[in-house]
Amino acid sequence: MKKKQPAVEDTGEMIPSHEEEDEAPVKAKRSKHDQAGGGGGGGGGGEEEVVYHPVKLSRSDLYRPPSAEELNQLKEAESLFHCSLLKMQMEELLKEVALSERRKQQIDSFIQTVTELLQAVPDSPEVEVSDLSWLSGAVKVPFLLVPKTTKGKFHMAPPASVDLIGSYPLGTCTKPRVTVDLAVTIPADVLHPKDVVNQRYPRKRALYLAGLAQHLTSSSDIGAMSYSCLNGNRLRPVLLLTPPGKESSSFTVRVHACPPPGFFKPSRFHPQRNNVRTEWYTGLQTSMSEGSEPPTPHYNSSVLGDLLPRAHLQFLSAVSSQCSAFADGVALLKVWLRQRELDQGTGCFNGFLASMLLTYLLTTHRISNTMTAYQLLRNSLNFLATTDLTVNGISLARDPDCTAPALAEFHSAFQVVFVDPSGHLNMCADMTACTYKQLQHEASVSMQFWDDPTVDGFHSLLMTPKPMIRTSDHVFQLCELVKLQSSCKKLNLLSELMDHSGNYVHTALPFILSLLQRGLGERIHLLTHSLSPDPEWSVESEAPKHKAQPPLSFGLLLKPDLATSVLERGPPADSPKAAEFRELWGSRSELRRFQDGGITEAVLWDGQSMCQKQLVPKQIITHLLQLYVFYLDISYRETQ
Repeated sequence: MKKKQPAVEDTGEMIPSHEEEDEAPVKAKRSKHDQAGGGGGGGGGGEEEVVYHPVKLSRSDLYRPPSAEELNQLKEAESLFHCSLLKMQMEELLKEVALSERRKQQIDSFIQTVTELLQAVPDSPEVEVSDLSWLSGAVKVPFLLVPKTTKGKFHMAPPASVDLIGSYPLGTCTKPRVTVDLAVTIPADVLHPKDVVNQRYPRKRALYLAGLAQHLTSSSDIGAMSYSCLNGNRLRPVLLLTPPGKESSSFTVRVHACPPPGFFKPSRFHPQRNNVRTEWYTGLQTSMSEGSEPPTPHYNSSVLGDLLPRAHLQFLSAVSSQCSAFADGVALLKVWLRQRELDQGTGCFNGFLASMLLTYLLTTHRISNTMTAYQLLRNSLNFLATTDLTVNGISLARDPDCTAPALAEFHSAFQVVFVDPSGHLNMCADMTACTYKQLQHEASVSMQFWDDPTVDGFHSLLMTPKPMIRTSDHVFQLCELVKLQSSCKKLNLLSELMDHSGNYVHTALPFILSLLQRGLGERIHLLTHSLSPDPEWSVESEAPKHKAQPPLSFGLLLKPDLATSVLERGPPADSPKAAEFRELWGSRSELRRFQDGGITEAVLWDGQSMCQKQLVPKQIITHLLQLYVFYLDISYRETQ
């Protein structure tokens, strides 16, 4: 006989299953009379059936808070939804910045045309480097010839090879600024092994680019032509080419002139070696020997950088081929950098460094080859937020040769250290510590947004522009940069000026940043500065002077509780640091007695009202710049 199912009373009032686990069900035996009267489908004989009655809970039990396990389940569901949504948004963004097949075909066709034209460059007779008579009057040399002359011979000849380098062959080229890099190898007979000295190689490099520009001006297959500088470095000019017609704004080909691989010995570019002689640069007789000359690490890294682009491409290609999401991860990191204006200009963290950073994380097993682009971006930002390359540099070199510098030697010459696979080149040679601290700060803030489900992380990370005026409490500009030339003389920065090839703005900038950080001290969380944009000018124009650079902008992220203090209390009068304090502040420093009985050096700033107190940082900046750098026209603005 079929067994009768247990009866359930008023199922609409039954409590949920997780409540039943807390309370034992109430069992009751159904009598024979109940079975006969209420049952259906035959009698049950003498069998007893278990009947479950609803459990009545108190109000406190009904509304008790969820358990720890239930909270974890809710949090996991919320986090999974947040991350999944962010991941899908990033995937759509990647589709927007990727190059279309049509665009790639246009680029390939134009590259083939340019390559054929470059290989047909005619020869020219050999002349002195300072003799420009072989150039037509229309095309100019993209180099500031200061000093005017240097030793060496030069002649034009067809390039030894023309190769694609950079992001396009690697597959990490993205919109909207599509730039394709082309390396043109200067024939070995044009160069000399001693050309590393006294700007001979950089000048021959610029002359070779001018010769290429002169040859291409007669071709109707080339649209607009102009000069620029690689990451704002005046020692590394490049030739910019665009296709003719409607496609002229769709992409740009950037032509680099490079020496043959291995032409110069990497050991010549050690950061402690000198390659710009004081006597040649100043034109004055000196008794200094080569061993006593000041080192020129920035000049050395500029020349060495031209030797390695092909090796870098091979290294990146080998590592990226093992990670399917590498190109997408680099693309997301480039978008993140672009929104923060950190990817262009002198000392920027560009797409090349983004690719090298991901490669470093892959080769050191900090990230896995199977990770998605979403995970690659997250781990990259976490690494940047937690790693200080101004103190502990990193290196991609696994087995450097015996002549490669140690990390400590790189740190003694540069503020930020990230060494390339060869072990000889610091790829962050032009980056200031303030720029890297800004990069760290932005990465840290991004990680906070990422983990906060109440914030639209996608728009905060990748869609919202963050210029300096939006990320700083105070912003000020230094105008009339030509006055920095006199400041370099006043501050005795001749060796640094030689190292930067006469660029007095880049020479004085590290000193100004260090001075402001000492003066502002605990009043600020962060000091940032603008990155000088890459200059661009016509091939028929002279290279712009250093004074043509736009004003330098600086941003301050303040500590609200300390920024408005009108008193700068220094060390006790009998302390050895008192002299250092007086030297920093000059006539503004004075001895003061305080209520605690202490007699210390101190500086008192004007600040009767809160409005005046908010401008105490401006008083500090103005005083220090007038004291050390000469008077500069300062434009100051509060953004709070």
